[in-house]
Amino acid sequence: MREALPLSIDPRRLAELKREFVGTLTLARLPRLAQVVLAPTDTAAGYVGYKLAFHRDASHRDLVHGEVSATLGLRCERCNEMLQLPVVSEFALAVVHGLDEAAQLPEGYEPLLPEEATLDPATLVEDELLLAIPAVPRHAAGTCRAPQYVSADARAGAEPDAAPVDDNPFAVLQALKRQH
Repeated sequence: MREALPLSIDPRRLAELKREFVGTLTLARLPRLAQVVLAPTDTAAGYVGYKLAFHRDASHRDLVHGEVSATLGLRCERCNEMLQLPVVSEFALAVVHGLDEAAQLPEGYEPLLPEEATLDPATLVEDELLLAIPAVPRHAAGTCRAPQYVSADARAGAEPDAAPVDDNPFAVLQALKRQH
């Protein structure tokens, strides 16, 4: 059954009922993600797509399989301009009761340890999108350049010195030594 994402869910109960949620969320419902992205430049950039499927596996583990996707407006760390980054993430979470159970999960499952019996499913969507954002967002190589910085003298209209600049950091010390 497909339906809109509720504000609060019991993941164990939903796994028992084999429930599925598919739809979109606005960035307003994801406050931590909204702090990271720049203001959306188009209507598609303000929405996040999700699919959350709750079920049990053969070992009777309560699972959440999900997909999230969005186009996020981020600041390129190279050119400092807007970067429209398409983000898609798939995940498999196993609802666990403690850290010991989390340590025994088979490969491919990440632990979901709810602090209470219910949780806001939008936080699952938000967490996955935050994890999918690169640590240093940048445009593809060759599509942007770092900004060129202009010295204070050039901004003030002063003409640069005609004398070549010595790259040796000890040149000043050597000049002082010659004077004495």
